[in-house]
Amino acid sequence: MNTYENFKVAIYCTASCLESSFDQISEELDFFKKHINIGKVYVESHRGDVTLSLERLQKLKKFFIKQDIVVAGGITPTLGKAFRLGYNRHFGGICYTDEASRQKFKEVVETTAKVFDEIILDDFFFTNCACDDCLSQKGQRSWEEFRMDLMKDVSENLVIKPAKSINPNIKLVIKYPNWNESYSSSGYNTLEQPSIFDGLYTGTETRDPAISQQHIPRYASYSLLRWMENLLPGKNGGGWFDNLDCTYIDYYLEQANLTVFGKAKELTLFCYSLLKDSNYVPALGFQLNKLDQTAGELGKPTGIKVYQPHCGKGEDHLYDYLGMLGIPFDLTPEFPTKANNLLITESASEDPKIIDNMKAFLTNGGNIMMTSGFVNKMEGRGVEDFTSLRSSGKKLGVQEFAIQTSSCTFDEFSYSKERLTFPVFDYRTNSTWQSIVAFDGQNNIPILMYDNYSKGRLYTLVVPENMADLWKLPENVVTKLRHISTRDILPYKIDGPANFGVFAYDNQTFIMESFDVKAAKWKIHLPEGKVLQKIEKNGFKKINANEILDNGTNIYEVKLAPFTYHTYKVE
Repeated sequence: MNTYENFKVAIYCTASCLESSFDQISEELDFFKKHINIGKVYVESHRGDVTLSLERLQKLKKFFIKQDIVVAGGITPTLGKAFRLGYNRHFGGICYTDEASRQKFKEVVETTAKVFDEIILDDFFFTNCACDDCLSQKGQRSWEEFRMDLMKDVSENLVIKPAKSINPNIKLVIKYPNWNESYSSSGYNTLEQPSIFDGLYTGTETRDPAISQQHIPRYASYSLLRWMENLLPGKNGGGWFDNLDCTYIDYYLEQANLTVFGKAKELTLFCYSLLKDSNYVPALGFQLNKLDQTAGELGKPTGIKVYQPHCGKGEDHLYDYLGMLGIPFDLTPEFPTKANNLLITESASEDPKIIDNMKAFLTNGGNIMMTSGFVNKMEGRGVEDFTSLRSSGKKLGVQEFAIQTSSCTFDEFSYSKERLTFPVFDYRTNSTWQSIVAFDGQNNIPILMYDNYSKGRLYTLVVPENMADLWKLPENVVTKLRHISTRDILPYKIDGPANFGVFAYDNQTFIMESFDVKAAKWKIHLPEGKVLQKIEKNGFKKINANEILDNGTNIYEVKLAPFTYHTYKVE
């Protein structure tokens, strides 16, 4: 069996994917094998109204083993309209207060456990039912509390215990969806479920946010994988993506890129029937060969820590929008006490200890960038100790920006191509200082401000009303944000526009990937004594600087075509 050196590739086959004859399946599989080194398949036993028999599952398993492919099972926890009559359920989500539905799901788990030594639960393992029984059992609890408690019970008593009573050595894996900031509302419980299951898996589907109902920025294919890895290091099995809503084929390949950049051990392709006769497969096969070489050169992912707590909500995916300014982030569900630089968004306001943790972090000399959403949420709850910034409740459309001050005036002015709307924050002059401001006529408003606290520094970023407008900021404003965010943690600086990602690693390698639909240029600054290498087919090769400044700084100009990436190393 041909394999990739740095990751495995699996194909997920839904219960209706493999209904044809084995001769036809064999022919279809040849198409995949021609382009991709398939190491594994997940054979789904149940989805909605379709449940495969024990005999059919056994035959499918035997067929793939003969093909020298590892086989695991899969279940999508949804039920058809015959269950929970009289009530509506989004996407066939199961009502776990209904005994008939519970029994059916338990039977599916038991049947699947008789065939496979590993089962993955597709990302419909939640409940959105609001029937009369659910209302009664919910009582005075919030929907979040009720559903998280319910799904913990389902995990233990309808999945783990029944499966392990039949197959004690079975590995049971929960796949978490890409909509991480909505987990708890439908019962996903990252506080307690991960320790119940034997493994995790991450949905890295981002597709085309402009047309997808999930509106998830493309950087999330990387950021969520890092959050899951930091949740339980070593327990995350891989990343899972599909070709749905991919306006450009590059959007599909980009999901593979970012999944590999996040150091996924396995890539699962959803699904067999969507891909068995598509042009995505040859293109992906070509890309995977390049990604395999790239992955072999990368160290451990690093970047500015982002505290995204369990059940955190607010300013959804702001770190992903900021990540597409070329700022490398590393998400964590626990407050990172040992980091140097930290991003705090509104989601962190859910943590009752957040103010005390921030004070300790700053006292130790750390740098924090908090957002306007966090300041709003924490007014009256301790944020006053950090900054004089207060929301005025007003908004203002602006187009002119300035950075830095020279005595009482600003040094550098620039314009966005269109007016951008920001919330207006008041502050006390000379108590809180400006780093970036925006103008409208004779008035200017804060965009990035800073305060000193003990040995640390705390920045406040005022976020535009439309978070995607961050990418429309003038180039020098974006560069300033990038430099401040990465201060003291990266051995290089990058000047240039938004709409690209920087993925940093602890062995001095880094990747630059374009998210743009047109070519763009950036400048990489390296201090004296440092040189830049770029990966080629036979490894890294030194490249010549375009300019050397009087202080010895080497400047390299980089041009990225749309949807391409380059891998570099600092020596």
